[in-house]
Amino acid sequence: MRTSLAKRALCLGIGVAAAATAAAPAQAASPFLRDTSVCPAGKVVIGGGSQVVGEGTGDFRTSLQESAPGTIGGGAQSLWLTALRNLDGKPHKIGLFAVCANQPLGYQVVRKDTAVPAGGFLRTTANCPVGKVVLAGGAQVVGAGSADFRTRLQESAPGTIGGGAQSVWLAAVRNLGVSPRTIGVFAVCASKPAGYQVVRKDTSVAAGGFLRTTANCPAGLVVNGGGTSVIGAGSANFGTSMQESAPGTTGLPSVSVHLTAVRNGSAARTIGVHAVCTRTPAGYQVVRKDVLTG
Repeated sequence: MRTSLAKRALCLGIGVAAAATAAAPAQAASPFLRDTSVCPAGKVVIGGGSQVVGEGTGDFRTSLQESAPGTIGGGAQSLWLTALRNLDGKPHKIGLFAVCANQPLGYQVVRKDTAVPAGGFLRTTANCPVGKVVLAGGAQVVGAGSADFRTRLQESAPGTIGGGAQSVWLAAVRNLGVSPRTIGVFAVCASKPAGYQVVRKDTSVAAGGFLRTTANCPAGLVVNGGGTSVIGAGSANFGTSMQESAPGTTGLPSVSVHLTAVRNGSAARTIGVHAVCTRTPAGYQVVRKDVLTG
């Protein structure tokens, strides 16, 4: 994985401003992008994601394939990995985000691996240990190098099981490739931080419809992780496609948010946009790295 540390502060596009630092853009070789935003040494990742920046708000026809926490240097440095394909037919600047902080009490990244056949579908959870809560999470292809694996991220969101007794991260992934893959679903867990709250905003989306909106943290809280899920429709392949999922801020006074863009499948659905919010952790920092897609 290629690394880059933050150099300067910039604003998030599409009407959402992020308190983030960003490296100068690098040029991707093709419409496919797989890259990372890296936390400063000594900090750990508590969230992350990606979005199109500097172009207003619209359906930019990006398609998220992987979005997950990780490390480099034998675990010495924490990061957020993103893989996406730009299906828009024109270049976009993609902001890659890592939400970083000093290591929270009880910090632990849980990974659950599942074999998925070519053309297969996976919808499952990575579960935090009892007594811990989920801060962020995601999914990626594991153990297969770095390439366009033609996965499609359909859902990625916080949740609970056991009547709220256990905190989890839900991910749904479609393997559109011609080879079986091992999909890792990740949950970033910790002891419950001060002010911990999961905000969910539900929106009805027509069949084939598009949604781009935010879930907003209450005043005084900041976003850790976040994402999107299909609400109240059981567990199945809903045909949704996540296009953007990223932390940011909006408004004056500033409100911390998680932005999601998703294209719906062949039936009307209720889409939940989620933001995991806490009091500002020690060392809190949003790192942004810009990459130009082909």
